[in-house]
Amino acid sequence: MKNDDRFGELEALDSWQLVHDEQDIRGCTVVSVTGTHYGTIEDMLVDKEKEHVAAVRLDDGRIVAADNLEIRGRDVIYHDDLAASRVNYTKVRRPAV
Repeated sequence: MKNDDRFGELEALDSWQLVHDEQDIRGCTVVSVTGTHYGTIEDMLVDKEKEHVAAVRLDDGRIVAADNLEIRGRDVIYHDDLAASRVNYTKVRRPAV
């Protein structure tokens, strides 16, 4: 997992609403396919222009691309081969005011 400057323009999920509330993975642990523990998801980060979750921030400050994550219930699996694209998972909308 690497921190990348392309995540600099992302916005915390607090200003957005997930299209599917059950896909809120804040507080979930991220592990590798072999069980290595990477950390706990502290926040989900939204690409404002594309209106989707582009990354997550771990409790240690690292940022991980959402495309690298596979959601299995409350388990979040990190794939470093980019095999797990989650376009449907990442959709968000501005909440009604």
